[in-house]
Amino acid sequence: MLTEHGPKILPITVVCKQPGDSGFFDREVHRADIGFAYSGSTLSALATHALSATLLSKLIAAPRTPPPPLSEVAAFVAGAASEYMREVCQLAGRDGLFSAIVFGWCPEQRSLRVFQLIPAYAQNPLTVDVQERSLMPITLQGSADQSAVVIGTSPILLRDAIDKELADARQRGETLDIVAFDAPKRALRQLIAEGASEMVGGSIQQAWATPEGLQIVSSLEPITPKPPSTRNAGMFILGFDTADIRNVGYYQVGAEGR
Repeated sequence: MLTEHGPKILPITVVCKQPGDSGFFDREVHRADIGFAYSGSTLSALATHALSATLLSKLIAAPRTPPPPLSEVAAFVAGAASEYMREVCQLAGRDGLFSAIVFGWCPEQRSLRVFQLIPAYAQNPLTVDVQERSLMPITLQGSADQSAVVIGTSPILLRDAIDKELADARQRGETLDIVAFDAPKRALRQLIAEGASEMVGGSIQQAWATPEGLQIVSSLEPITPKPPSTRNAGMFILGFDTADIRNVGYYQVGAEGR
């Protein structure tokens, strides 16, 4: 995930409650963290995330109701997105648009699913289309089209860069698919370093979706030392060097990294 500034991968916690012994909706029957990644208007996207994260943590239903499938969660987020983009676009025009990905574990299908949210600006009123993307695990013999959803202003540039990473690995005689697993990250890093496009920049952000939920992952990146310190690398999470983030009491921000 590329970003020009600030977090672009955010968790949404879905919480479902049903009536408990008290008769109130106080029995939690489902809790899951899913991912929300976006590209475009920060104002529209963060407002959408804030509303979705708040309301999706307060779902109630009758006893024995199964949790909602991820498709329904994606549709809910798309509805919030359309409302905020309509409002912001009244003043900002197309600058108020954003596209997004909702991804994570689906309790209904018991599998990982990915949904792309695409604004339809030409329609009146503005709507957001929800398209499920069927992805395959990335392999050395595969391609970006098979294993990646790319949003933003330069999707072809990134897809081509991923395919080049895979082709170069095959030419070197690589055989382990862990090399393919890291190909998107290497491609992103190379595009940033080269300044391949004025619309592509910022830092790499990572998150893992598993049956257990969503985990924000840190990334080790080179940095220019700031004298008198000789530190030349940092652990970055959501684009920020953890060494520069203020501690919380005796605790500091940390996350598993790759």
